[in-house]
Amino acid sequence: MQLALPSAGQLSRGGFRLPPAVPPFNTLTHRLFSLLWICAFALALAGPIAGFYERYTSPANNSQLLLGSRAGFAVSPRDGTIVRFTVGPKAETAGIVAGDKITAIYGLPLPASMPINEEALAEHANDPAYIALGNLLFGTDAADVPLTVRDPDGRMRDVTVTTGDNHIDEGARALGVPPRLLGFIDLMHVLAYPFLLWAAWLLHHRNSRDAVSSILSLAVLFTIGAEQPSSIFLTHIGVPRWLNVAIFDLGNILLLTGILLFPHGNLSWRRIGLIAVLPILLFLQGTLYQTFFVCFMIITVLSLLRCLRQTESSEQRQQIRWALLGITGYAVLRCVSIVSDYLKWSAGSFGHQLLIELGAGISFALAVLVLQVGLLIALIRFRLYDAEFVISKSANIALITIAVAAVFAGTADGLKQIIYNYYGNTNSEGPVIFAAALSTVLINPIQERVQRWSERRFQKNLFLLRDDLPEVARDMRETASLGEMLDEILARVDRGVRAVRSSAVVNGCVLRARGLAIDEVEDWRRTRFAQDYKSDICEPSDRTFPIRVPLVPSSDDEEPIGYLLVGPRPDGSIPSRDEQKALKEVSESIARAIRTVIKREAREQAVADLITDNARRIEALEALLGGGALASGRRRPRTA
Repeated sequence: MQLALPSAGQLSRGGFRLPPAVPPFNTLTHRLFSLLWICAFALALAGPIAGFYERYTSPANNSQLLLGSRAGFAVSPRDGTIVRFTVGPKAETAGIVAGDKITAIYGLPLPASMPINEEALAEHANDPAYIALGNLLFGTDAADVPLTVRDPDGRMRDVTVTTGDNHIDEGARALGVPPRLLGFIDLMHVLAYPFLLWAAWLLHHRNSRDAVSSILSLAVLFTIGAEQPSSIFLTHIGVPRWLNVAIFDLGNILLLTGILLFPHGNLSWRRIGLIAVLPILLFLQGTLYQTFFVCFMIITVLSLLRCLRQTESSEQRQQIRWALLGITGYAVLRCVSIVSDYLKWSAGSFGHQLLIELGAGISFALAVLVLQVGLLIALIRFRLYDAEFVISKSANIALITIAVAAVFAGTADGLKQIIYNYYGNTNSEGPVIFAAALSTVLINPIQERVQRWSERRFQKNLFLLRDDLPEVARDMRETASLGEMLDEILARVDRGVRAVRSSAVVNGCVLRARGLAIDEVEDWRRTRFAQDYKSDICEPSDRTFPIRVPLVPSSDDEEPIGYLLVGPRPDGSIPSRDEQKALKEVSESIARAIRTVIKREAREQAVADLITDNARRIEALEALLGGGALASGRRRPRTA
């Protein structure tokens, strides 16, 4: 059927017809999206590596892990003049204690409250007090800085602190934490990056024209490319911060869009409205941003719950449940990470701060990981039908390599030992050459055996389609009717390639159909997709029957006696090349069986017609003979 379905399946508003689902990418859109995806993948791959390099080759990074820790104490972004706790033993020796309020630096009085954030620093860029505090908190030079502080009891005193990169490292050593680990405390989520990159590659390349999985893939790449440590790399190469933030926001927008469209890209005016509101994230910051994001996550969960209630298919319901598990786990763990980020500013010691930072990093990493695991299980378990092929090929390569290597090594060592026992010489190259030749000869037999084993083990449906279907067709052609045999063939084809629909066309007539009515197949034959189905074996843009297998009884026959029409998988993707090849391999056996059944049924029908005709003639003769006998009996004269 065409992508724009009949009006009953469309939603119309103001004369505009809304497609029931997001169509797959056309050629131009697919090329443009693929180019964008490649750039995003390159950034997601190179950005974290370069960011790590920058982080670990810059000695001042650890000193900036806590706000103020370069001066030997920690302060809060809400007020940079209040000491939360000391960091390292030197600050305690200098006389700084938790709760002290810095009132002057170099004798320069400070305001009662000094927020430390981008807005405040930009607003007070020329304020001497902010300049002095900025040099204390963010400076790079080691220097003795005199401070005037007031303790919680109101007593004033003068202290001198030495700025440097050693305070936080010494504090970590006092806690038994390696200083090298400090640079990784806020990057725990990077542990999930290898899996996320693999997931992004898999989501896109599994079916690169599918909008939903490709959008989710791009969302993952944007998030990795804009988050720490990749943002360090972006800053180093001169990318403006607003662009870095925009990439991160765009990743969240695409993530929410993909979840709203999950699993099959179904469209409605409500979904369109929600997606249209998402760009607001580009203009929000801080708490408002987090609140908006969490609220939309709740909306997506409610949307999936509504979709779950309306779905009747057990497979699709299980698919949605996996997605709900991933999204719910992401929301909970992300909230834990957000709460940890807020709680860390109220920590009363350096150890507590590190513990909360560690918890925030782990919860954020687990949040992203759980989300992708849930979505991937939903998409791969029910949509990635080529996984068995990948596993089978991997097993083939591994087993063939091991077997050939074993034959080569065993033969070479055995011949060397024999030569040594008889001649005492092991320098001859003859055993190696003979072992290599033997291994080459045995490659094909080994490959055939391994391939049949792996197909039985990992591609059972395809194996049964290729090996059992011809046998079934040969058995049924002698006893079953054409309709019964076609029903069995279509059932096995659907099971073998996991198609949602199929049909058999014989001698120009649609005789059988699965997954839809015969009238619907006839309607499809009148669409533009069916105009060339006799010459186009595979038509990816056709959503109804993308695979059309001609049924030719033998190589001598030029014209097929019919066609096997195969629909897509449940996710809309077409059967793989191996499955298409298997269908072509069994098509000749199916065609021969159909031809045999047609001839047998014609012969049986001719015999039945002949029997019926003879029976009718016999009845007519009996009637005629019976009538003549009665008449002659009436004319017979009476005897005495």
